[in-house]
Amino acid sequence: MHYHLTQHQRIELSLLLRLGHSQRKAAQILGVSPSTVSRELRRNARTSGKYHATTARLHSRDRRAEANALRVKLFNEPLARVVEQKLRANWAPEQIAGWLKATRKRLSVCTQTIYDWVYRFRHDLLKHLHCRKGKYRRTRANTLRKAYRDKQKECRRITARPAHVMKRQRYGHWEGDTVVGKGRSGYLATFVERKSGYLVAVKLERATAKNFEWAASWSLGQVPQQYRKTLTLDNGTEMSNYEEIERSTGTKLYFANPYHSWERGTNENTNGLLRFYFPKQMSFTHLKQPDIDEAVKQLNTRPRKRLGYRTPEQVFRSKW
Repeated sequence: MHYHLTQHQRIELSLLLRLGHSQRKAAQILGVSPSTVSRELRRNARTSGKYHATTARLHSRDRRAEANALRVKLFNEPLARVVEQKLRANWAPEQIAGWLKATRKRLSVCTQTIYDWVYRFRHDLLKHLHCRKGKYRRTRANTLRKAYRDKQKECRRITARPAHVMKRQRYGHWEGDTVVGKGRSGYLATFVERKSGYLVAVKLERATAKNFEWAASWSLGQVPQQYRKTLTLDNGTEMSNYEEIERSTGTKLYFANPYHSWERGTNENTNGLLRFYFPKQMSFTHLKQPDIDEAVKQLNTRPRKRLGYRTPEQVFRSKW
């Protein structure tokens, strides 16, 4: 079993590396094996190769959530037993998925999920796959992420955004993001006006580009055109239809730099307030839009110190 660093150890490791210590020396100071440090850097470093504790925590969290979601899909269920039985009979994953769909619709599963399950959790079944590889299969999701990264190279970064937006002197500049339910059971698309803190939130069943595009168009569509000037987004793949959002809303879009959540500080802080109503350990499966609207109403009608104890609704809607 591999040993995983705690967040406190990650912070220490980040500091030790910045001070110029080698991986072996850092491992000795932390009281862990050199292989533990090497694995941590290999799995959780930034794309630039530099290591930062916050980035490492996010990478580890996302990987664990993805793995847990897959376990929920194919563990401790009749489905797992059926899939294992057919694999041991040397059926191909595509054949299993097609057969289940045609005969047992209540136990359906897609081909890629079977491959993911085998390559991640059931190495004992690898010998039954017709196409055996020593490394993880390239998935459609990986291909989509690469296409999105290529597309992001062409997007408009926050460094190109007018400087006056940072000062919160004018209305109509927004920030957007998604809030994730436990086990990716649902999502909230959130949009916050920077000067007033006025919030709009919409539930998404799935965090797809089309769903987020719809949420952004609907949310900003409730606001007069003169008060939707810019929208600054995170770097999630669900935001890849940014050109369509610009066309439908007349809003100029910008993207924060990767792992620079503070560049959307208003949105991050507001999402934190929203978590009071919808905690991280809460499933969004049965969450309804009226529940979200009620939470948003309470936040929009709560006095804020920075607004002179007026509410976001009073400050923003008075301009309409």
